[in-house]
Amino acid sequence: MDRQRFGVSGIIAAAAVGGIVAGVIGWGGFNTVMEATNSMEFCISCHEMRDTVYTEYTQTIHYRNGSGVRAVCADCHVPRDWTHKVARKLAATNEIYHWLAGSIDTREKFEARRHELARHEWDRMRASDSRECRNCHSFEAMDPHRQSAKAAKAMGEAAMGNAAKTAKTCIDCHKGIAHAFPDVTAGHRRTFAELSAEAAALALKPGQKAYALTTLPLRVERPEADAPADGELAAATPVRVLAVADGLVQVEVLGWRRGNAAETLYAEAGRRITLARLGNAASAGAEALRTVTDPDTGRDWTEVRLAVWTRADGYVPALGSLWTQAARVYDANCTLCHAAYPPSAYTANDWIGNINAMRRLTKLDDEEIRLLQTYLQLHAKDMAAPPR
Repeated sequence: MDRQRFGVSGIIAAAAVGGIVAGVIGWGGFNTVMEATNSMEFCISCHEMRDTVYTEYTQTIHYRNGSGVRAVCADCHVPRDWTHKVARKLAATNEIYHWLAGSIDTREKFEARRHELARHEWDRMRASDSRECRNCHSFEAMDPHRQSAKAAKAMGEAAMGNAAKTAKTCIDCHKGIAHAFPDVTAGHRRTFAELSAEAAALALKPGQKAYALTTLPLRVERPEADAPADGELAAATPVRVLAVADGLVQVEVLGWRRGNAAETLYAEAGRRITLARLGNAASAGAEALRTVTDPDTGRDWTEVRLAVWTRADGYVPALGSLWTQAARVYDANCTLCHAAYPPSAYTANDWIGNINAMRRLTKLDDEEIRLLQTYLQLHAKDMAAPPR
């Protein structure tokens, strides 16, 4: 009986030891594979990486610098702690699918998706409060005397926790430091071209409400030739169609004048949301409807009605597509240096100064800036409800 018990116990003990040994071997093998897939050699083993982002990376300070400290792919793209590392590796299995599918197997395909791919990494880093950046960089180790005045100020504020108040983290200010910067305008310019094609095909009818897709020259009288413009309508300006003839459309515009200033029409009394800029002839043709006093400034605002002629190919039937376009412009361009503030973070008039201060930091053209500003103003915190 004792022998039987000893035999059973021995088998159990042997099995336990065997299980432990197998577990150690399995764990070691798994960990070895994990570390192998973190190596630079593994990361650039496919030409999609070797011939694009790796080549760019070798020209940056993360690859070669005076101190001889090199950050490899995994240092920036793979968390060091076990839990987040495993989660990142599991997420990376999606990349295997795209490699098999050939999603970016040519430079043309890669460039077409560069912004999308970069956004994935920027969003991941922002969500982790730039965890991988902080593996190597710390505020305590920084010497502000070796930084530019601007950098020292920004890092000082971040070290004191002020970055949290402005919703900033490392990646918000340090994009494009290891790889070429994507063309962030390509996507929304492509969709704007599609909107323009739809506007050109839109058959306007009298009585219909429409919205200017872009800035449109206006004339008081129906032009017979290339007569000089009497002003211009701004993007997103709502109009009511009065007549259509030979590629032209006569529209009615309602807007507000501020005090005695007759050259600009605004969307709301008290808020400088531009609808139209008027020359002398257009200003003289405006019909006054009513006058109100802005309680904040004591200034009188007069609502007017104006009938003008414009091209017929520059309108969309609803604001939804325009707001989607403007939101795309905002998201692509205004998140490069900080997290996006909601339009309701500021008043309509405050957005004017904010846009003027930031526009020089973008590659947006004047038309894109105008649409973006109008979108933000009409969705500002002092607007009861944005037009749709």
